Amino acid sequence: MTTTVDLRHELLELAAERDALRAQLEGDLPTATRWLQRKVWRQARELDRLNRHVTSQRFVLRTLDELGRSLTAEEFRAARDAISDPQVLDRIEQ
Repeated sequence: MTTTVDLRHELLELAAERDALRAQLEGDLPTATRWLQRKVWRQARELDRLNRHVTSQRFVLRTLDELGRSLTAEEFRAARDAISDPQVLDRIEQ
């Protein structure tokens, strides 16, 4: 369900996009570029957050498959601590 806060945020984002497009049409490319760059950074952060969540879920599912039963919090921490690849370890939520 969309809340008032979500709608307000979307309205502000659309107004900022409108202003950036207007600046682009008026030849003010630095203003338009700054808005687009901030949008790219926001989307990259959100994508990273979602990727970390998916990586954690996959890790839990693989561990559950190996155990053949539910995973306790202690078992999750132990399995996470056993990961040797620092890049994979960094992607798994605590």
